Amino acid sequence: MSQHQGFTLIELLIVVAIIAILAAIAVPNFLEAQVRAKVSRGKADMRSIATAIEAYAVDWNVPPPGVVYMQTGACVPRPYKGQDEMLRCMAQARLTTPVAYMTTIPLDPFKDRGSTIKSGGVVSYVDRRVFAYQSFAECMGGNYRKCFRIGYTWALRCVGPWRVESGAIADTLLGTITTNPYDTRVSYDPSNGTVSPGWILRTNKGEFTVAQ
Repeated sequence: MSQHQGFTLIELLIVVAIIAILAAIAVPNFLEAQVRAKVSRGKADMRSIATAIEAYAVDWNVPPPGVVYMQTGACVPRPYKGQDEMLRCMAQARLTTPVAYMTTIPLDPFKDRGSTIKSGGVVSYVDRRVFAYQSFAECMGGNYRKCFRIGYTWALRCVGPWRVESGAIADTLLGTITTNPYDTRVSYDPSNGTVSPGWILRTNKGEFTVAQ
């Protein structure tokens, strides 16, 4: 009778250990690749929105009004009241209706899995997932005026891998950095680790960076 040899328990344990080691190496790299892909997508979408904002500004001589405009009525009538999420959508709706500078408004990839808000449905749609948008003007107060005086007319914000919303875009642009490690008043920098504090910002001057 022929003898059939199988794997010993030691051999099986060695194979399992090798697979576990490879998985421990591969999984973090896979997760980092996902983060890097979202960062790239966020930057690309903000470039597209920036193009639409500049096209709007060419037609109307000013960028679309931002959330602070709509909250305080600074420089323009106060047509809307409500939460920031509604105001963000209303502000960015200027890019899709009545003139379609964009057909859809991309959503922050770190808040959403890739959908977009369709043209025509933006005005009445409350969604926390849109990129934060702010415009600046001379007649605004505080840090908003300071931003305008150093050349900023608008800014877009992606929350980035840290996914922290709290803070003010104007503070970040002015370099108001605190000692709080969770403060968002710094720019996202992958050299500090794929998931590092800070926002991804784009302004009328291009992509914004601040030394960590």
